[in-house]
Amino acid sequence: MASSEHFKRNPEVSWRTIEGQSVLVFNREGEVQVLNEVGTYVWEHIGESIEIMAREIASEYDVSEEEALRDVEAFLEELKGSGAILLAEE
Repeated sequence: MASSEHFKRNPEVSWRTIEGQSVLVFNREGEVQVLNEVGTYVWEHIGESIEIMAREIASEYDVSEEEALRDVEAFLEELKGSGAILLAEE
């Protein structure tokens, strides 16, 4: 994943954060995905740079910035694959 890629939430996905966990509802499919605390952080910061998200996660949790960056990139790919996020047009 190129660090210059920026994403946006898919408007076809509804979501709410409840007690630190985001619940995504894929409107057309009727499917639901529950995100953990870190996934919720990434979801709520979609549109920010991947490096900034990784730096914040690394400072909050006991992981290196490199590990956090790999995890953020993998999670964004998962969200992109599920259709929850889309590439933002620049």
